[in-house]
Amino acid sequence: MTIGLTGGGTGGHIYPALAVLEHLRAIAAPPRTIYLGARGGREESLAQAYGLTFIGLSARKIQRLMSPDTLWTLAVLFRGYLQARRALQRIQPDAILGTGGYVAAAACLAAAHLQIPVILHEQNAVPGRTNLWLARKARRICVSFRGTEAAFPAGMAIWTGVPIRSDIVSTSAKAEARTHFGIPCGAFVILVLGGSQGSAAINATVRKAVSQLPEDAYVLHQTGDGDNPESPSADSRYLPRGYFDRTDLPLAYRSADLVLSRAGASSLAEIAANELPSILVPYPYAYADHQTVNAGAFVEAGAAALIPQSDLSADRLISEFHRSMSDRSGLVAMARAAAGLAARGAAEAVADEVMKAAGR
Repeated sequence: MTIGLTGGGTGGHIYPALAVLEHLRAIAAPPRTIYLGARGGREESLAQAYGLTFIGLSARKIQRLMSPDTLWTLAVLFRGYLQARRALQRIQPDAILGTGGYVAAAACLAAAHLQIPVILHEQNAVPGRTNLWLARKARRICVSFRGTEAAFPAGMAIWTGVPIRSDIVSTSAKAEARTHFGIPCGAFVILVLGGSQGSAAINATVRKAVSQLPEDAYVLHQTGDGDNPESPSADSRYLPRGYFDRTDLPLAYRSADLVLSRAGASSLAEIAANELPSILVPYPYAYADHQTVNAGAFVEAGAAALIPQSDLSADRLISEFHRSMSDRSGLVAMARAAAGLAARGAAEAVADEVMKAAGR
């Protein structure tokens, strides 16, 4: 038996597929697994790191507004579809799991045309264009937020939550995790995450705020691969990293007392699994403003505070940090609310749907 995984563009589309992979590999007589992704994309190096056969496809993001470049983009995507079709005809997988992104559209459409069962996973509270377009060609759609089922054809969607890898919650003691980053055990640690690609707005604002932090506060900051992670000052309490790898990210969560983050679905799922309070700054240009809707579920549950990017400033951040540090009981309540939002069996549930579609 062979299972295909496809998704790309951002970590939010890639990591759920890799979390499902863990469960596929854990079952008796695990299937062979392949990954179809954008050639040269982040998914290529990650798939290879996980020991997957990687099939590189041509892919390009479609801009929302028509332009002279649109026809070229469509041509690239059509080439990716033909590449996927040829690869799937050769390999003949028993099912395909698509986790979003334009490369997944090409691979899942090719699979559907070849009568290969397609399972989709929708990470966000507002479904993306790719999954809405592919929905009628899918065997099953797994959604991450309760109520999102209604956006898809009746009876097609089920709630599973966002698959996250099993080791995202570190078993290390908090003191041990902090020692890994050179942070004192008694510090108040703010973990800053801007998503897999970083956030220029969050990065710039945090750097302006660093000098005004309370003395016992440390900032552990994932700035993104494209950012220069140099400290703006000699302040040893500001610890920038371009990117947290598989080992460091669980330790970063374990070190944290509070998270400042975008509101991508995978980031929220990891925050909930680690039972952490958060301040969320949704990316305002996401399709259908879905990050604001994602964040709303956490705010409504009492698990997070919300700062619209239009209101983001160093003064606002410092005010929120001081408020959080002075209200430890409030942080505990937020952490409990976050824990209540964790979907701990999501990866296994999606893997089960994939195996059912494959006939096992």
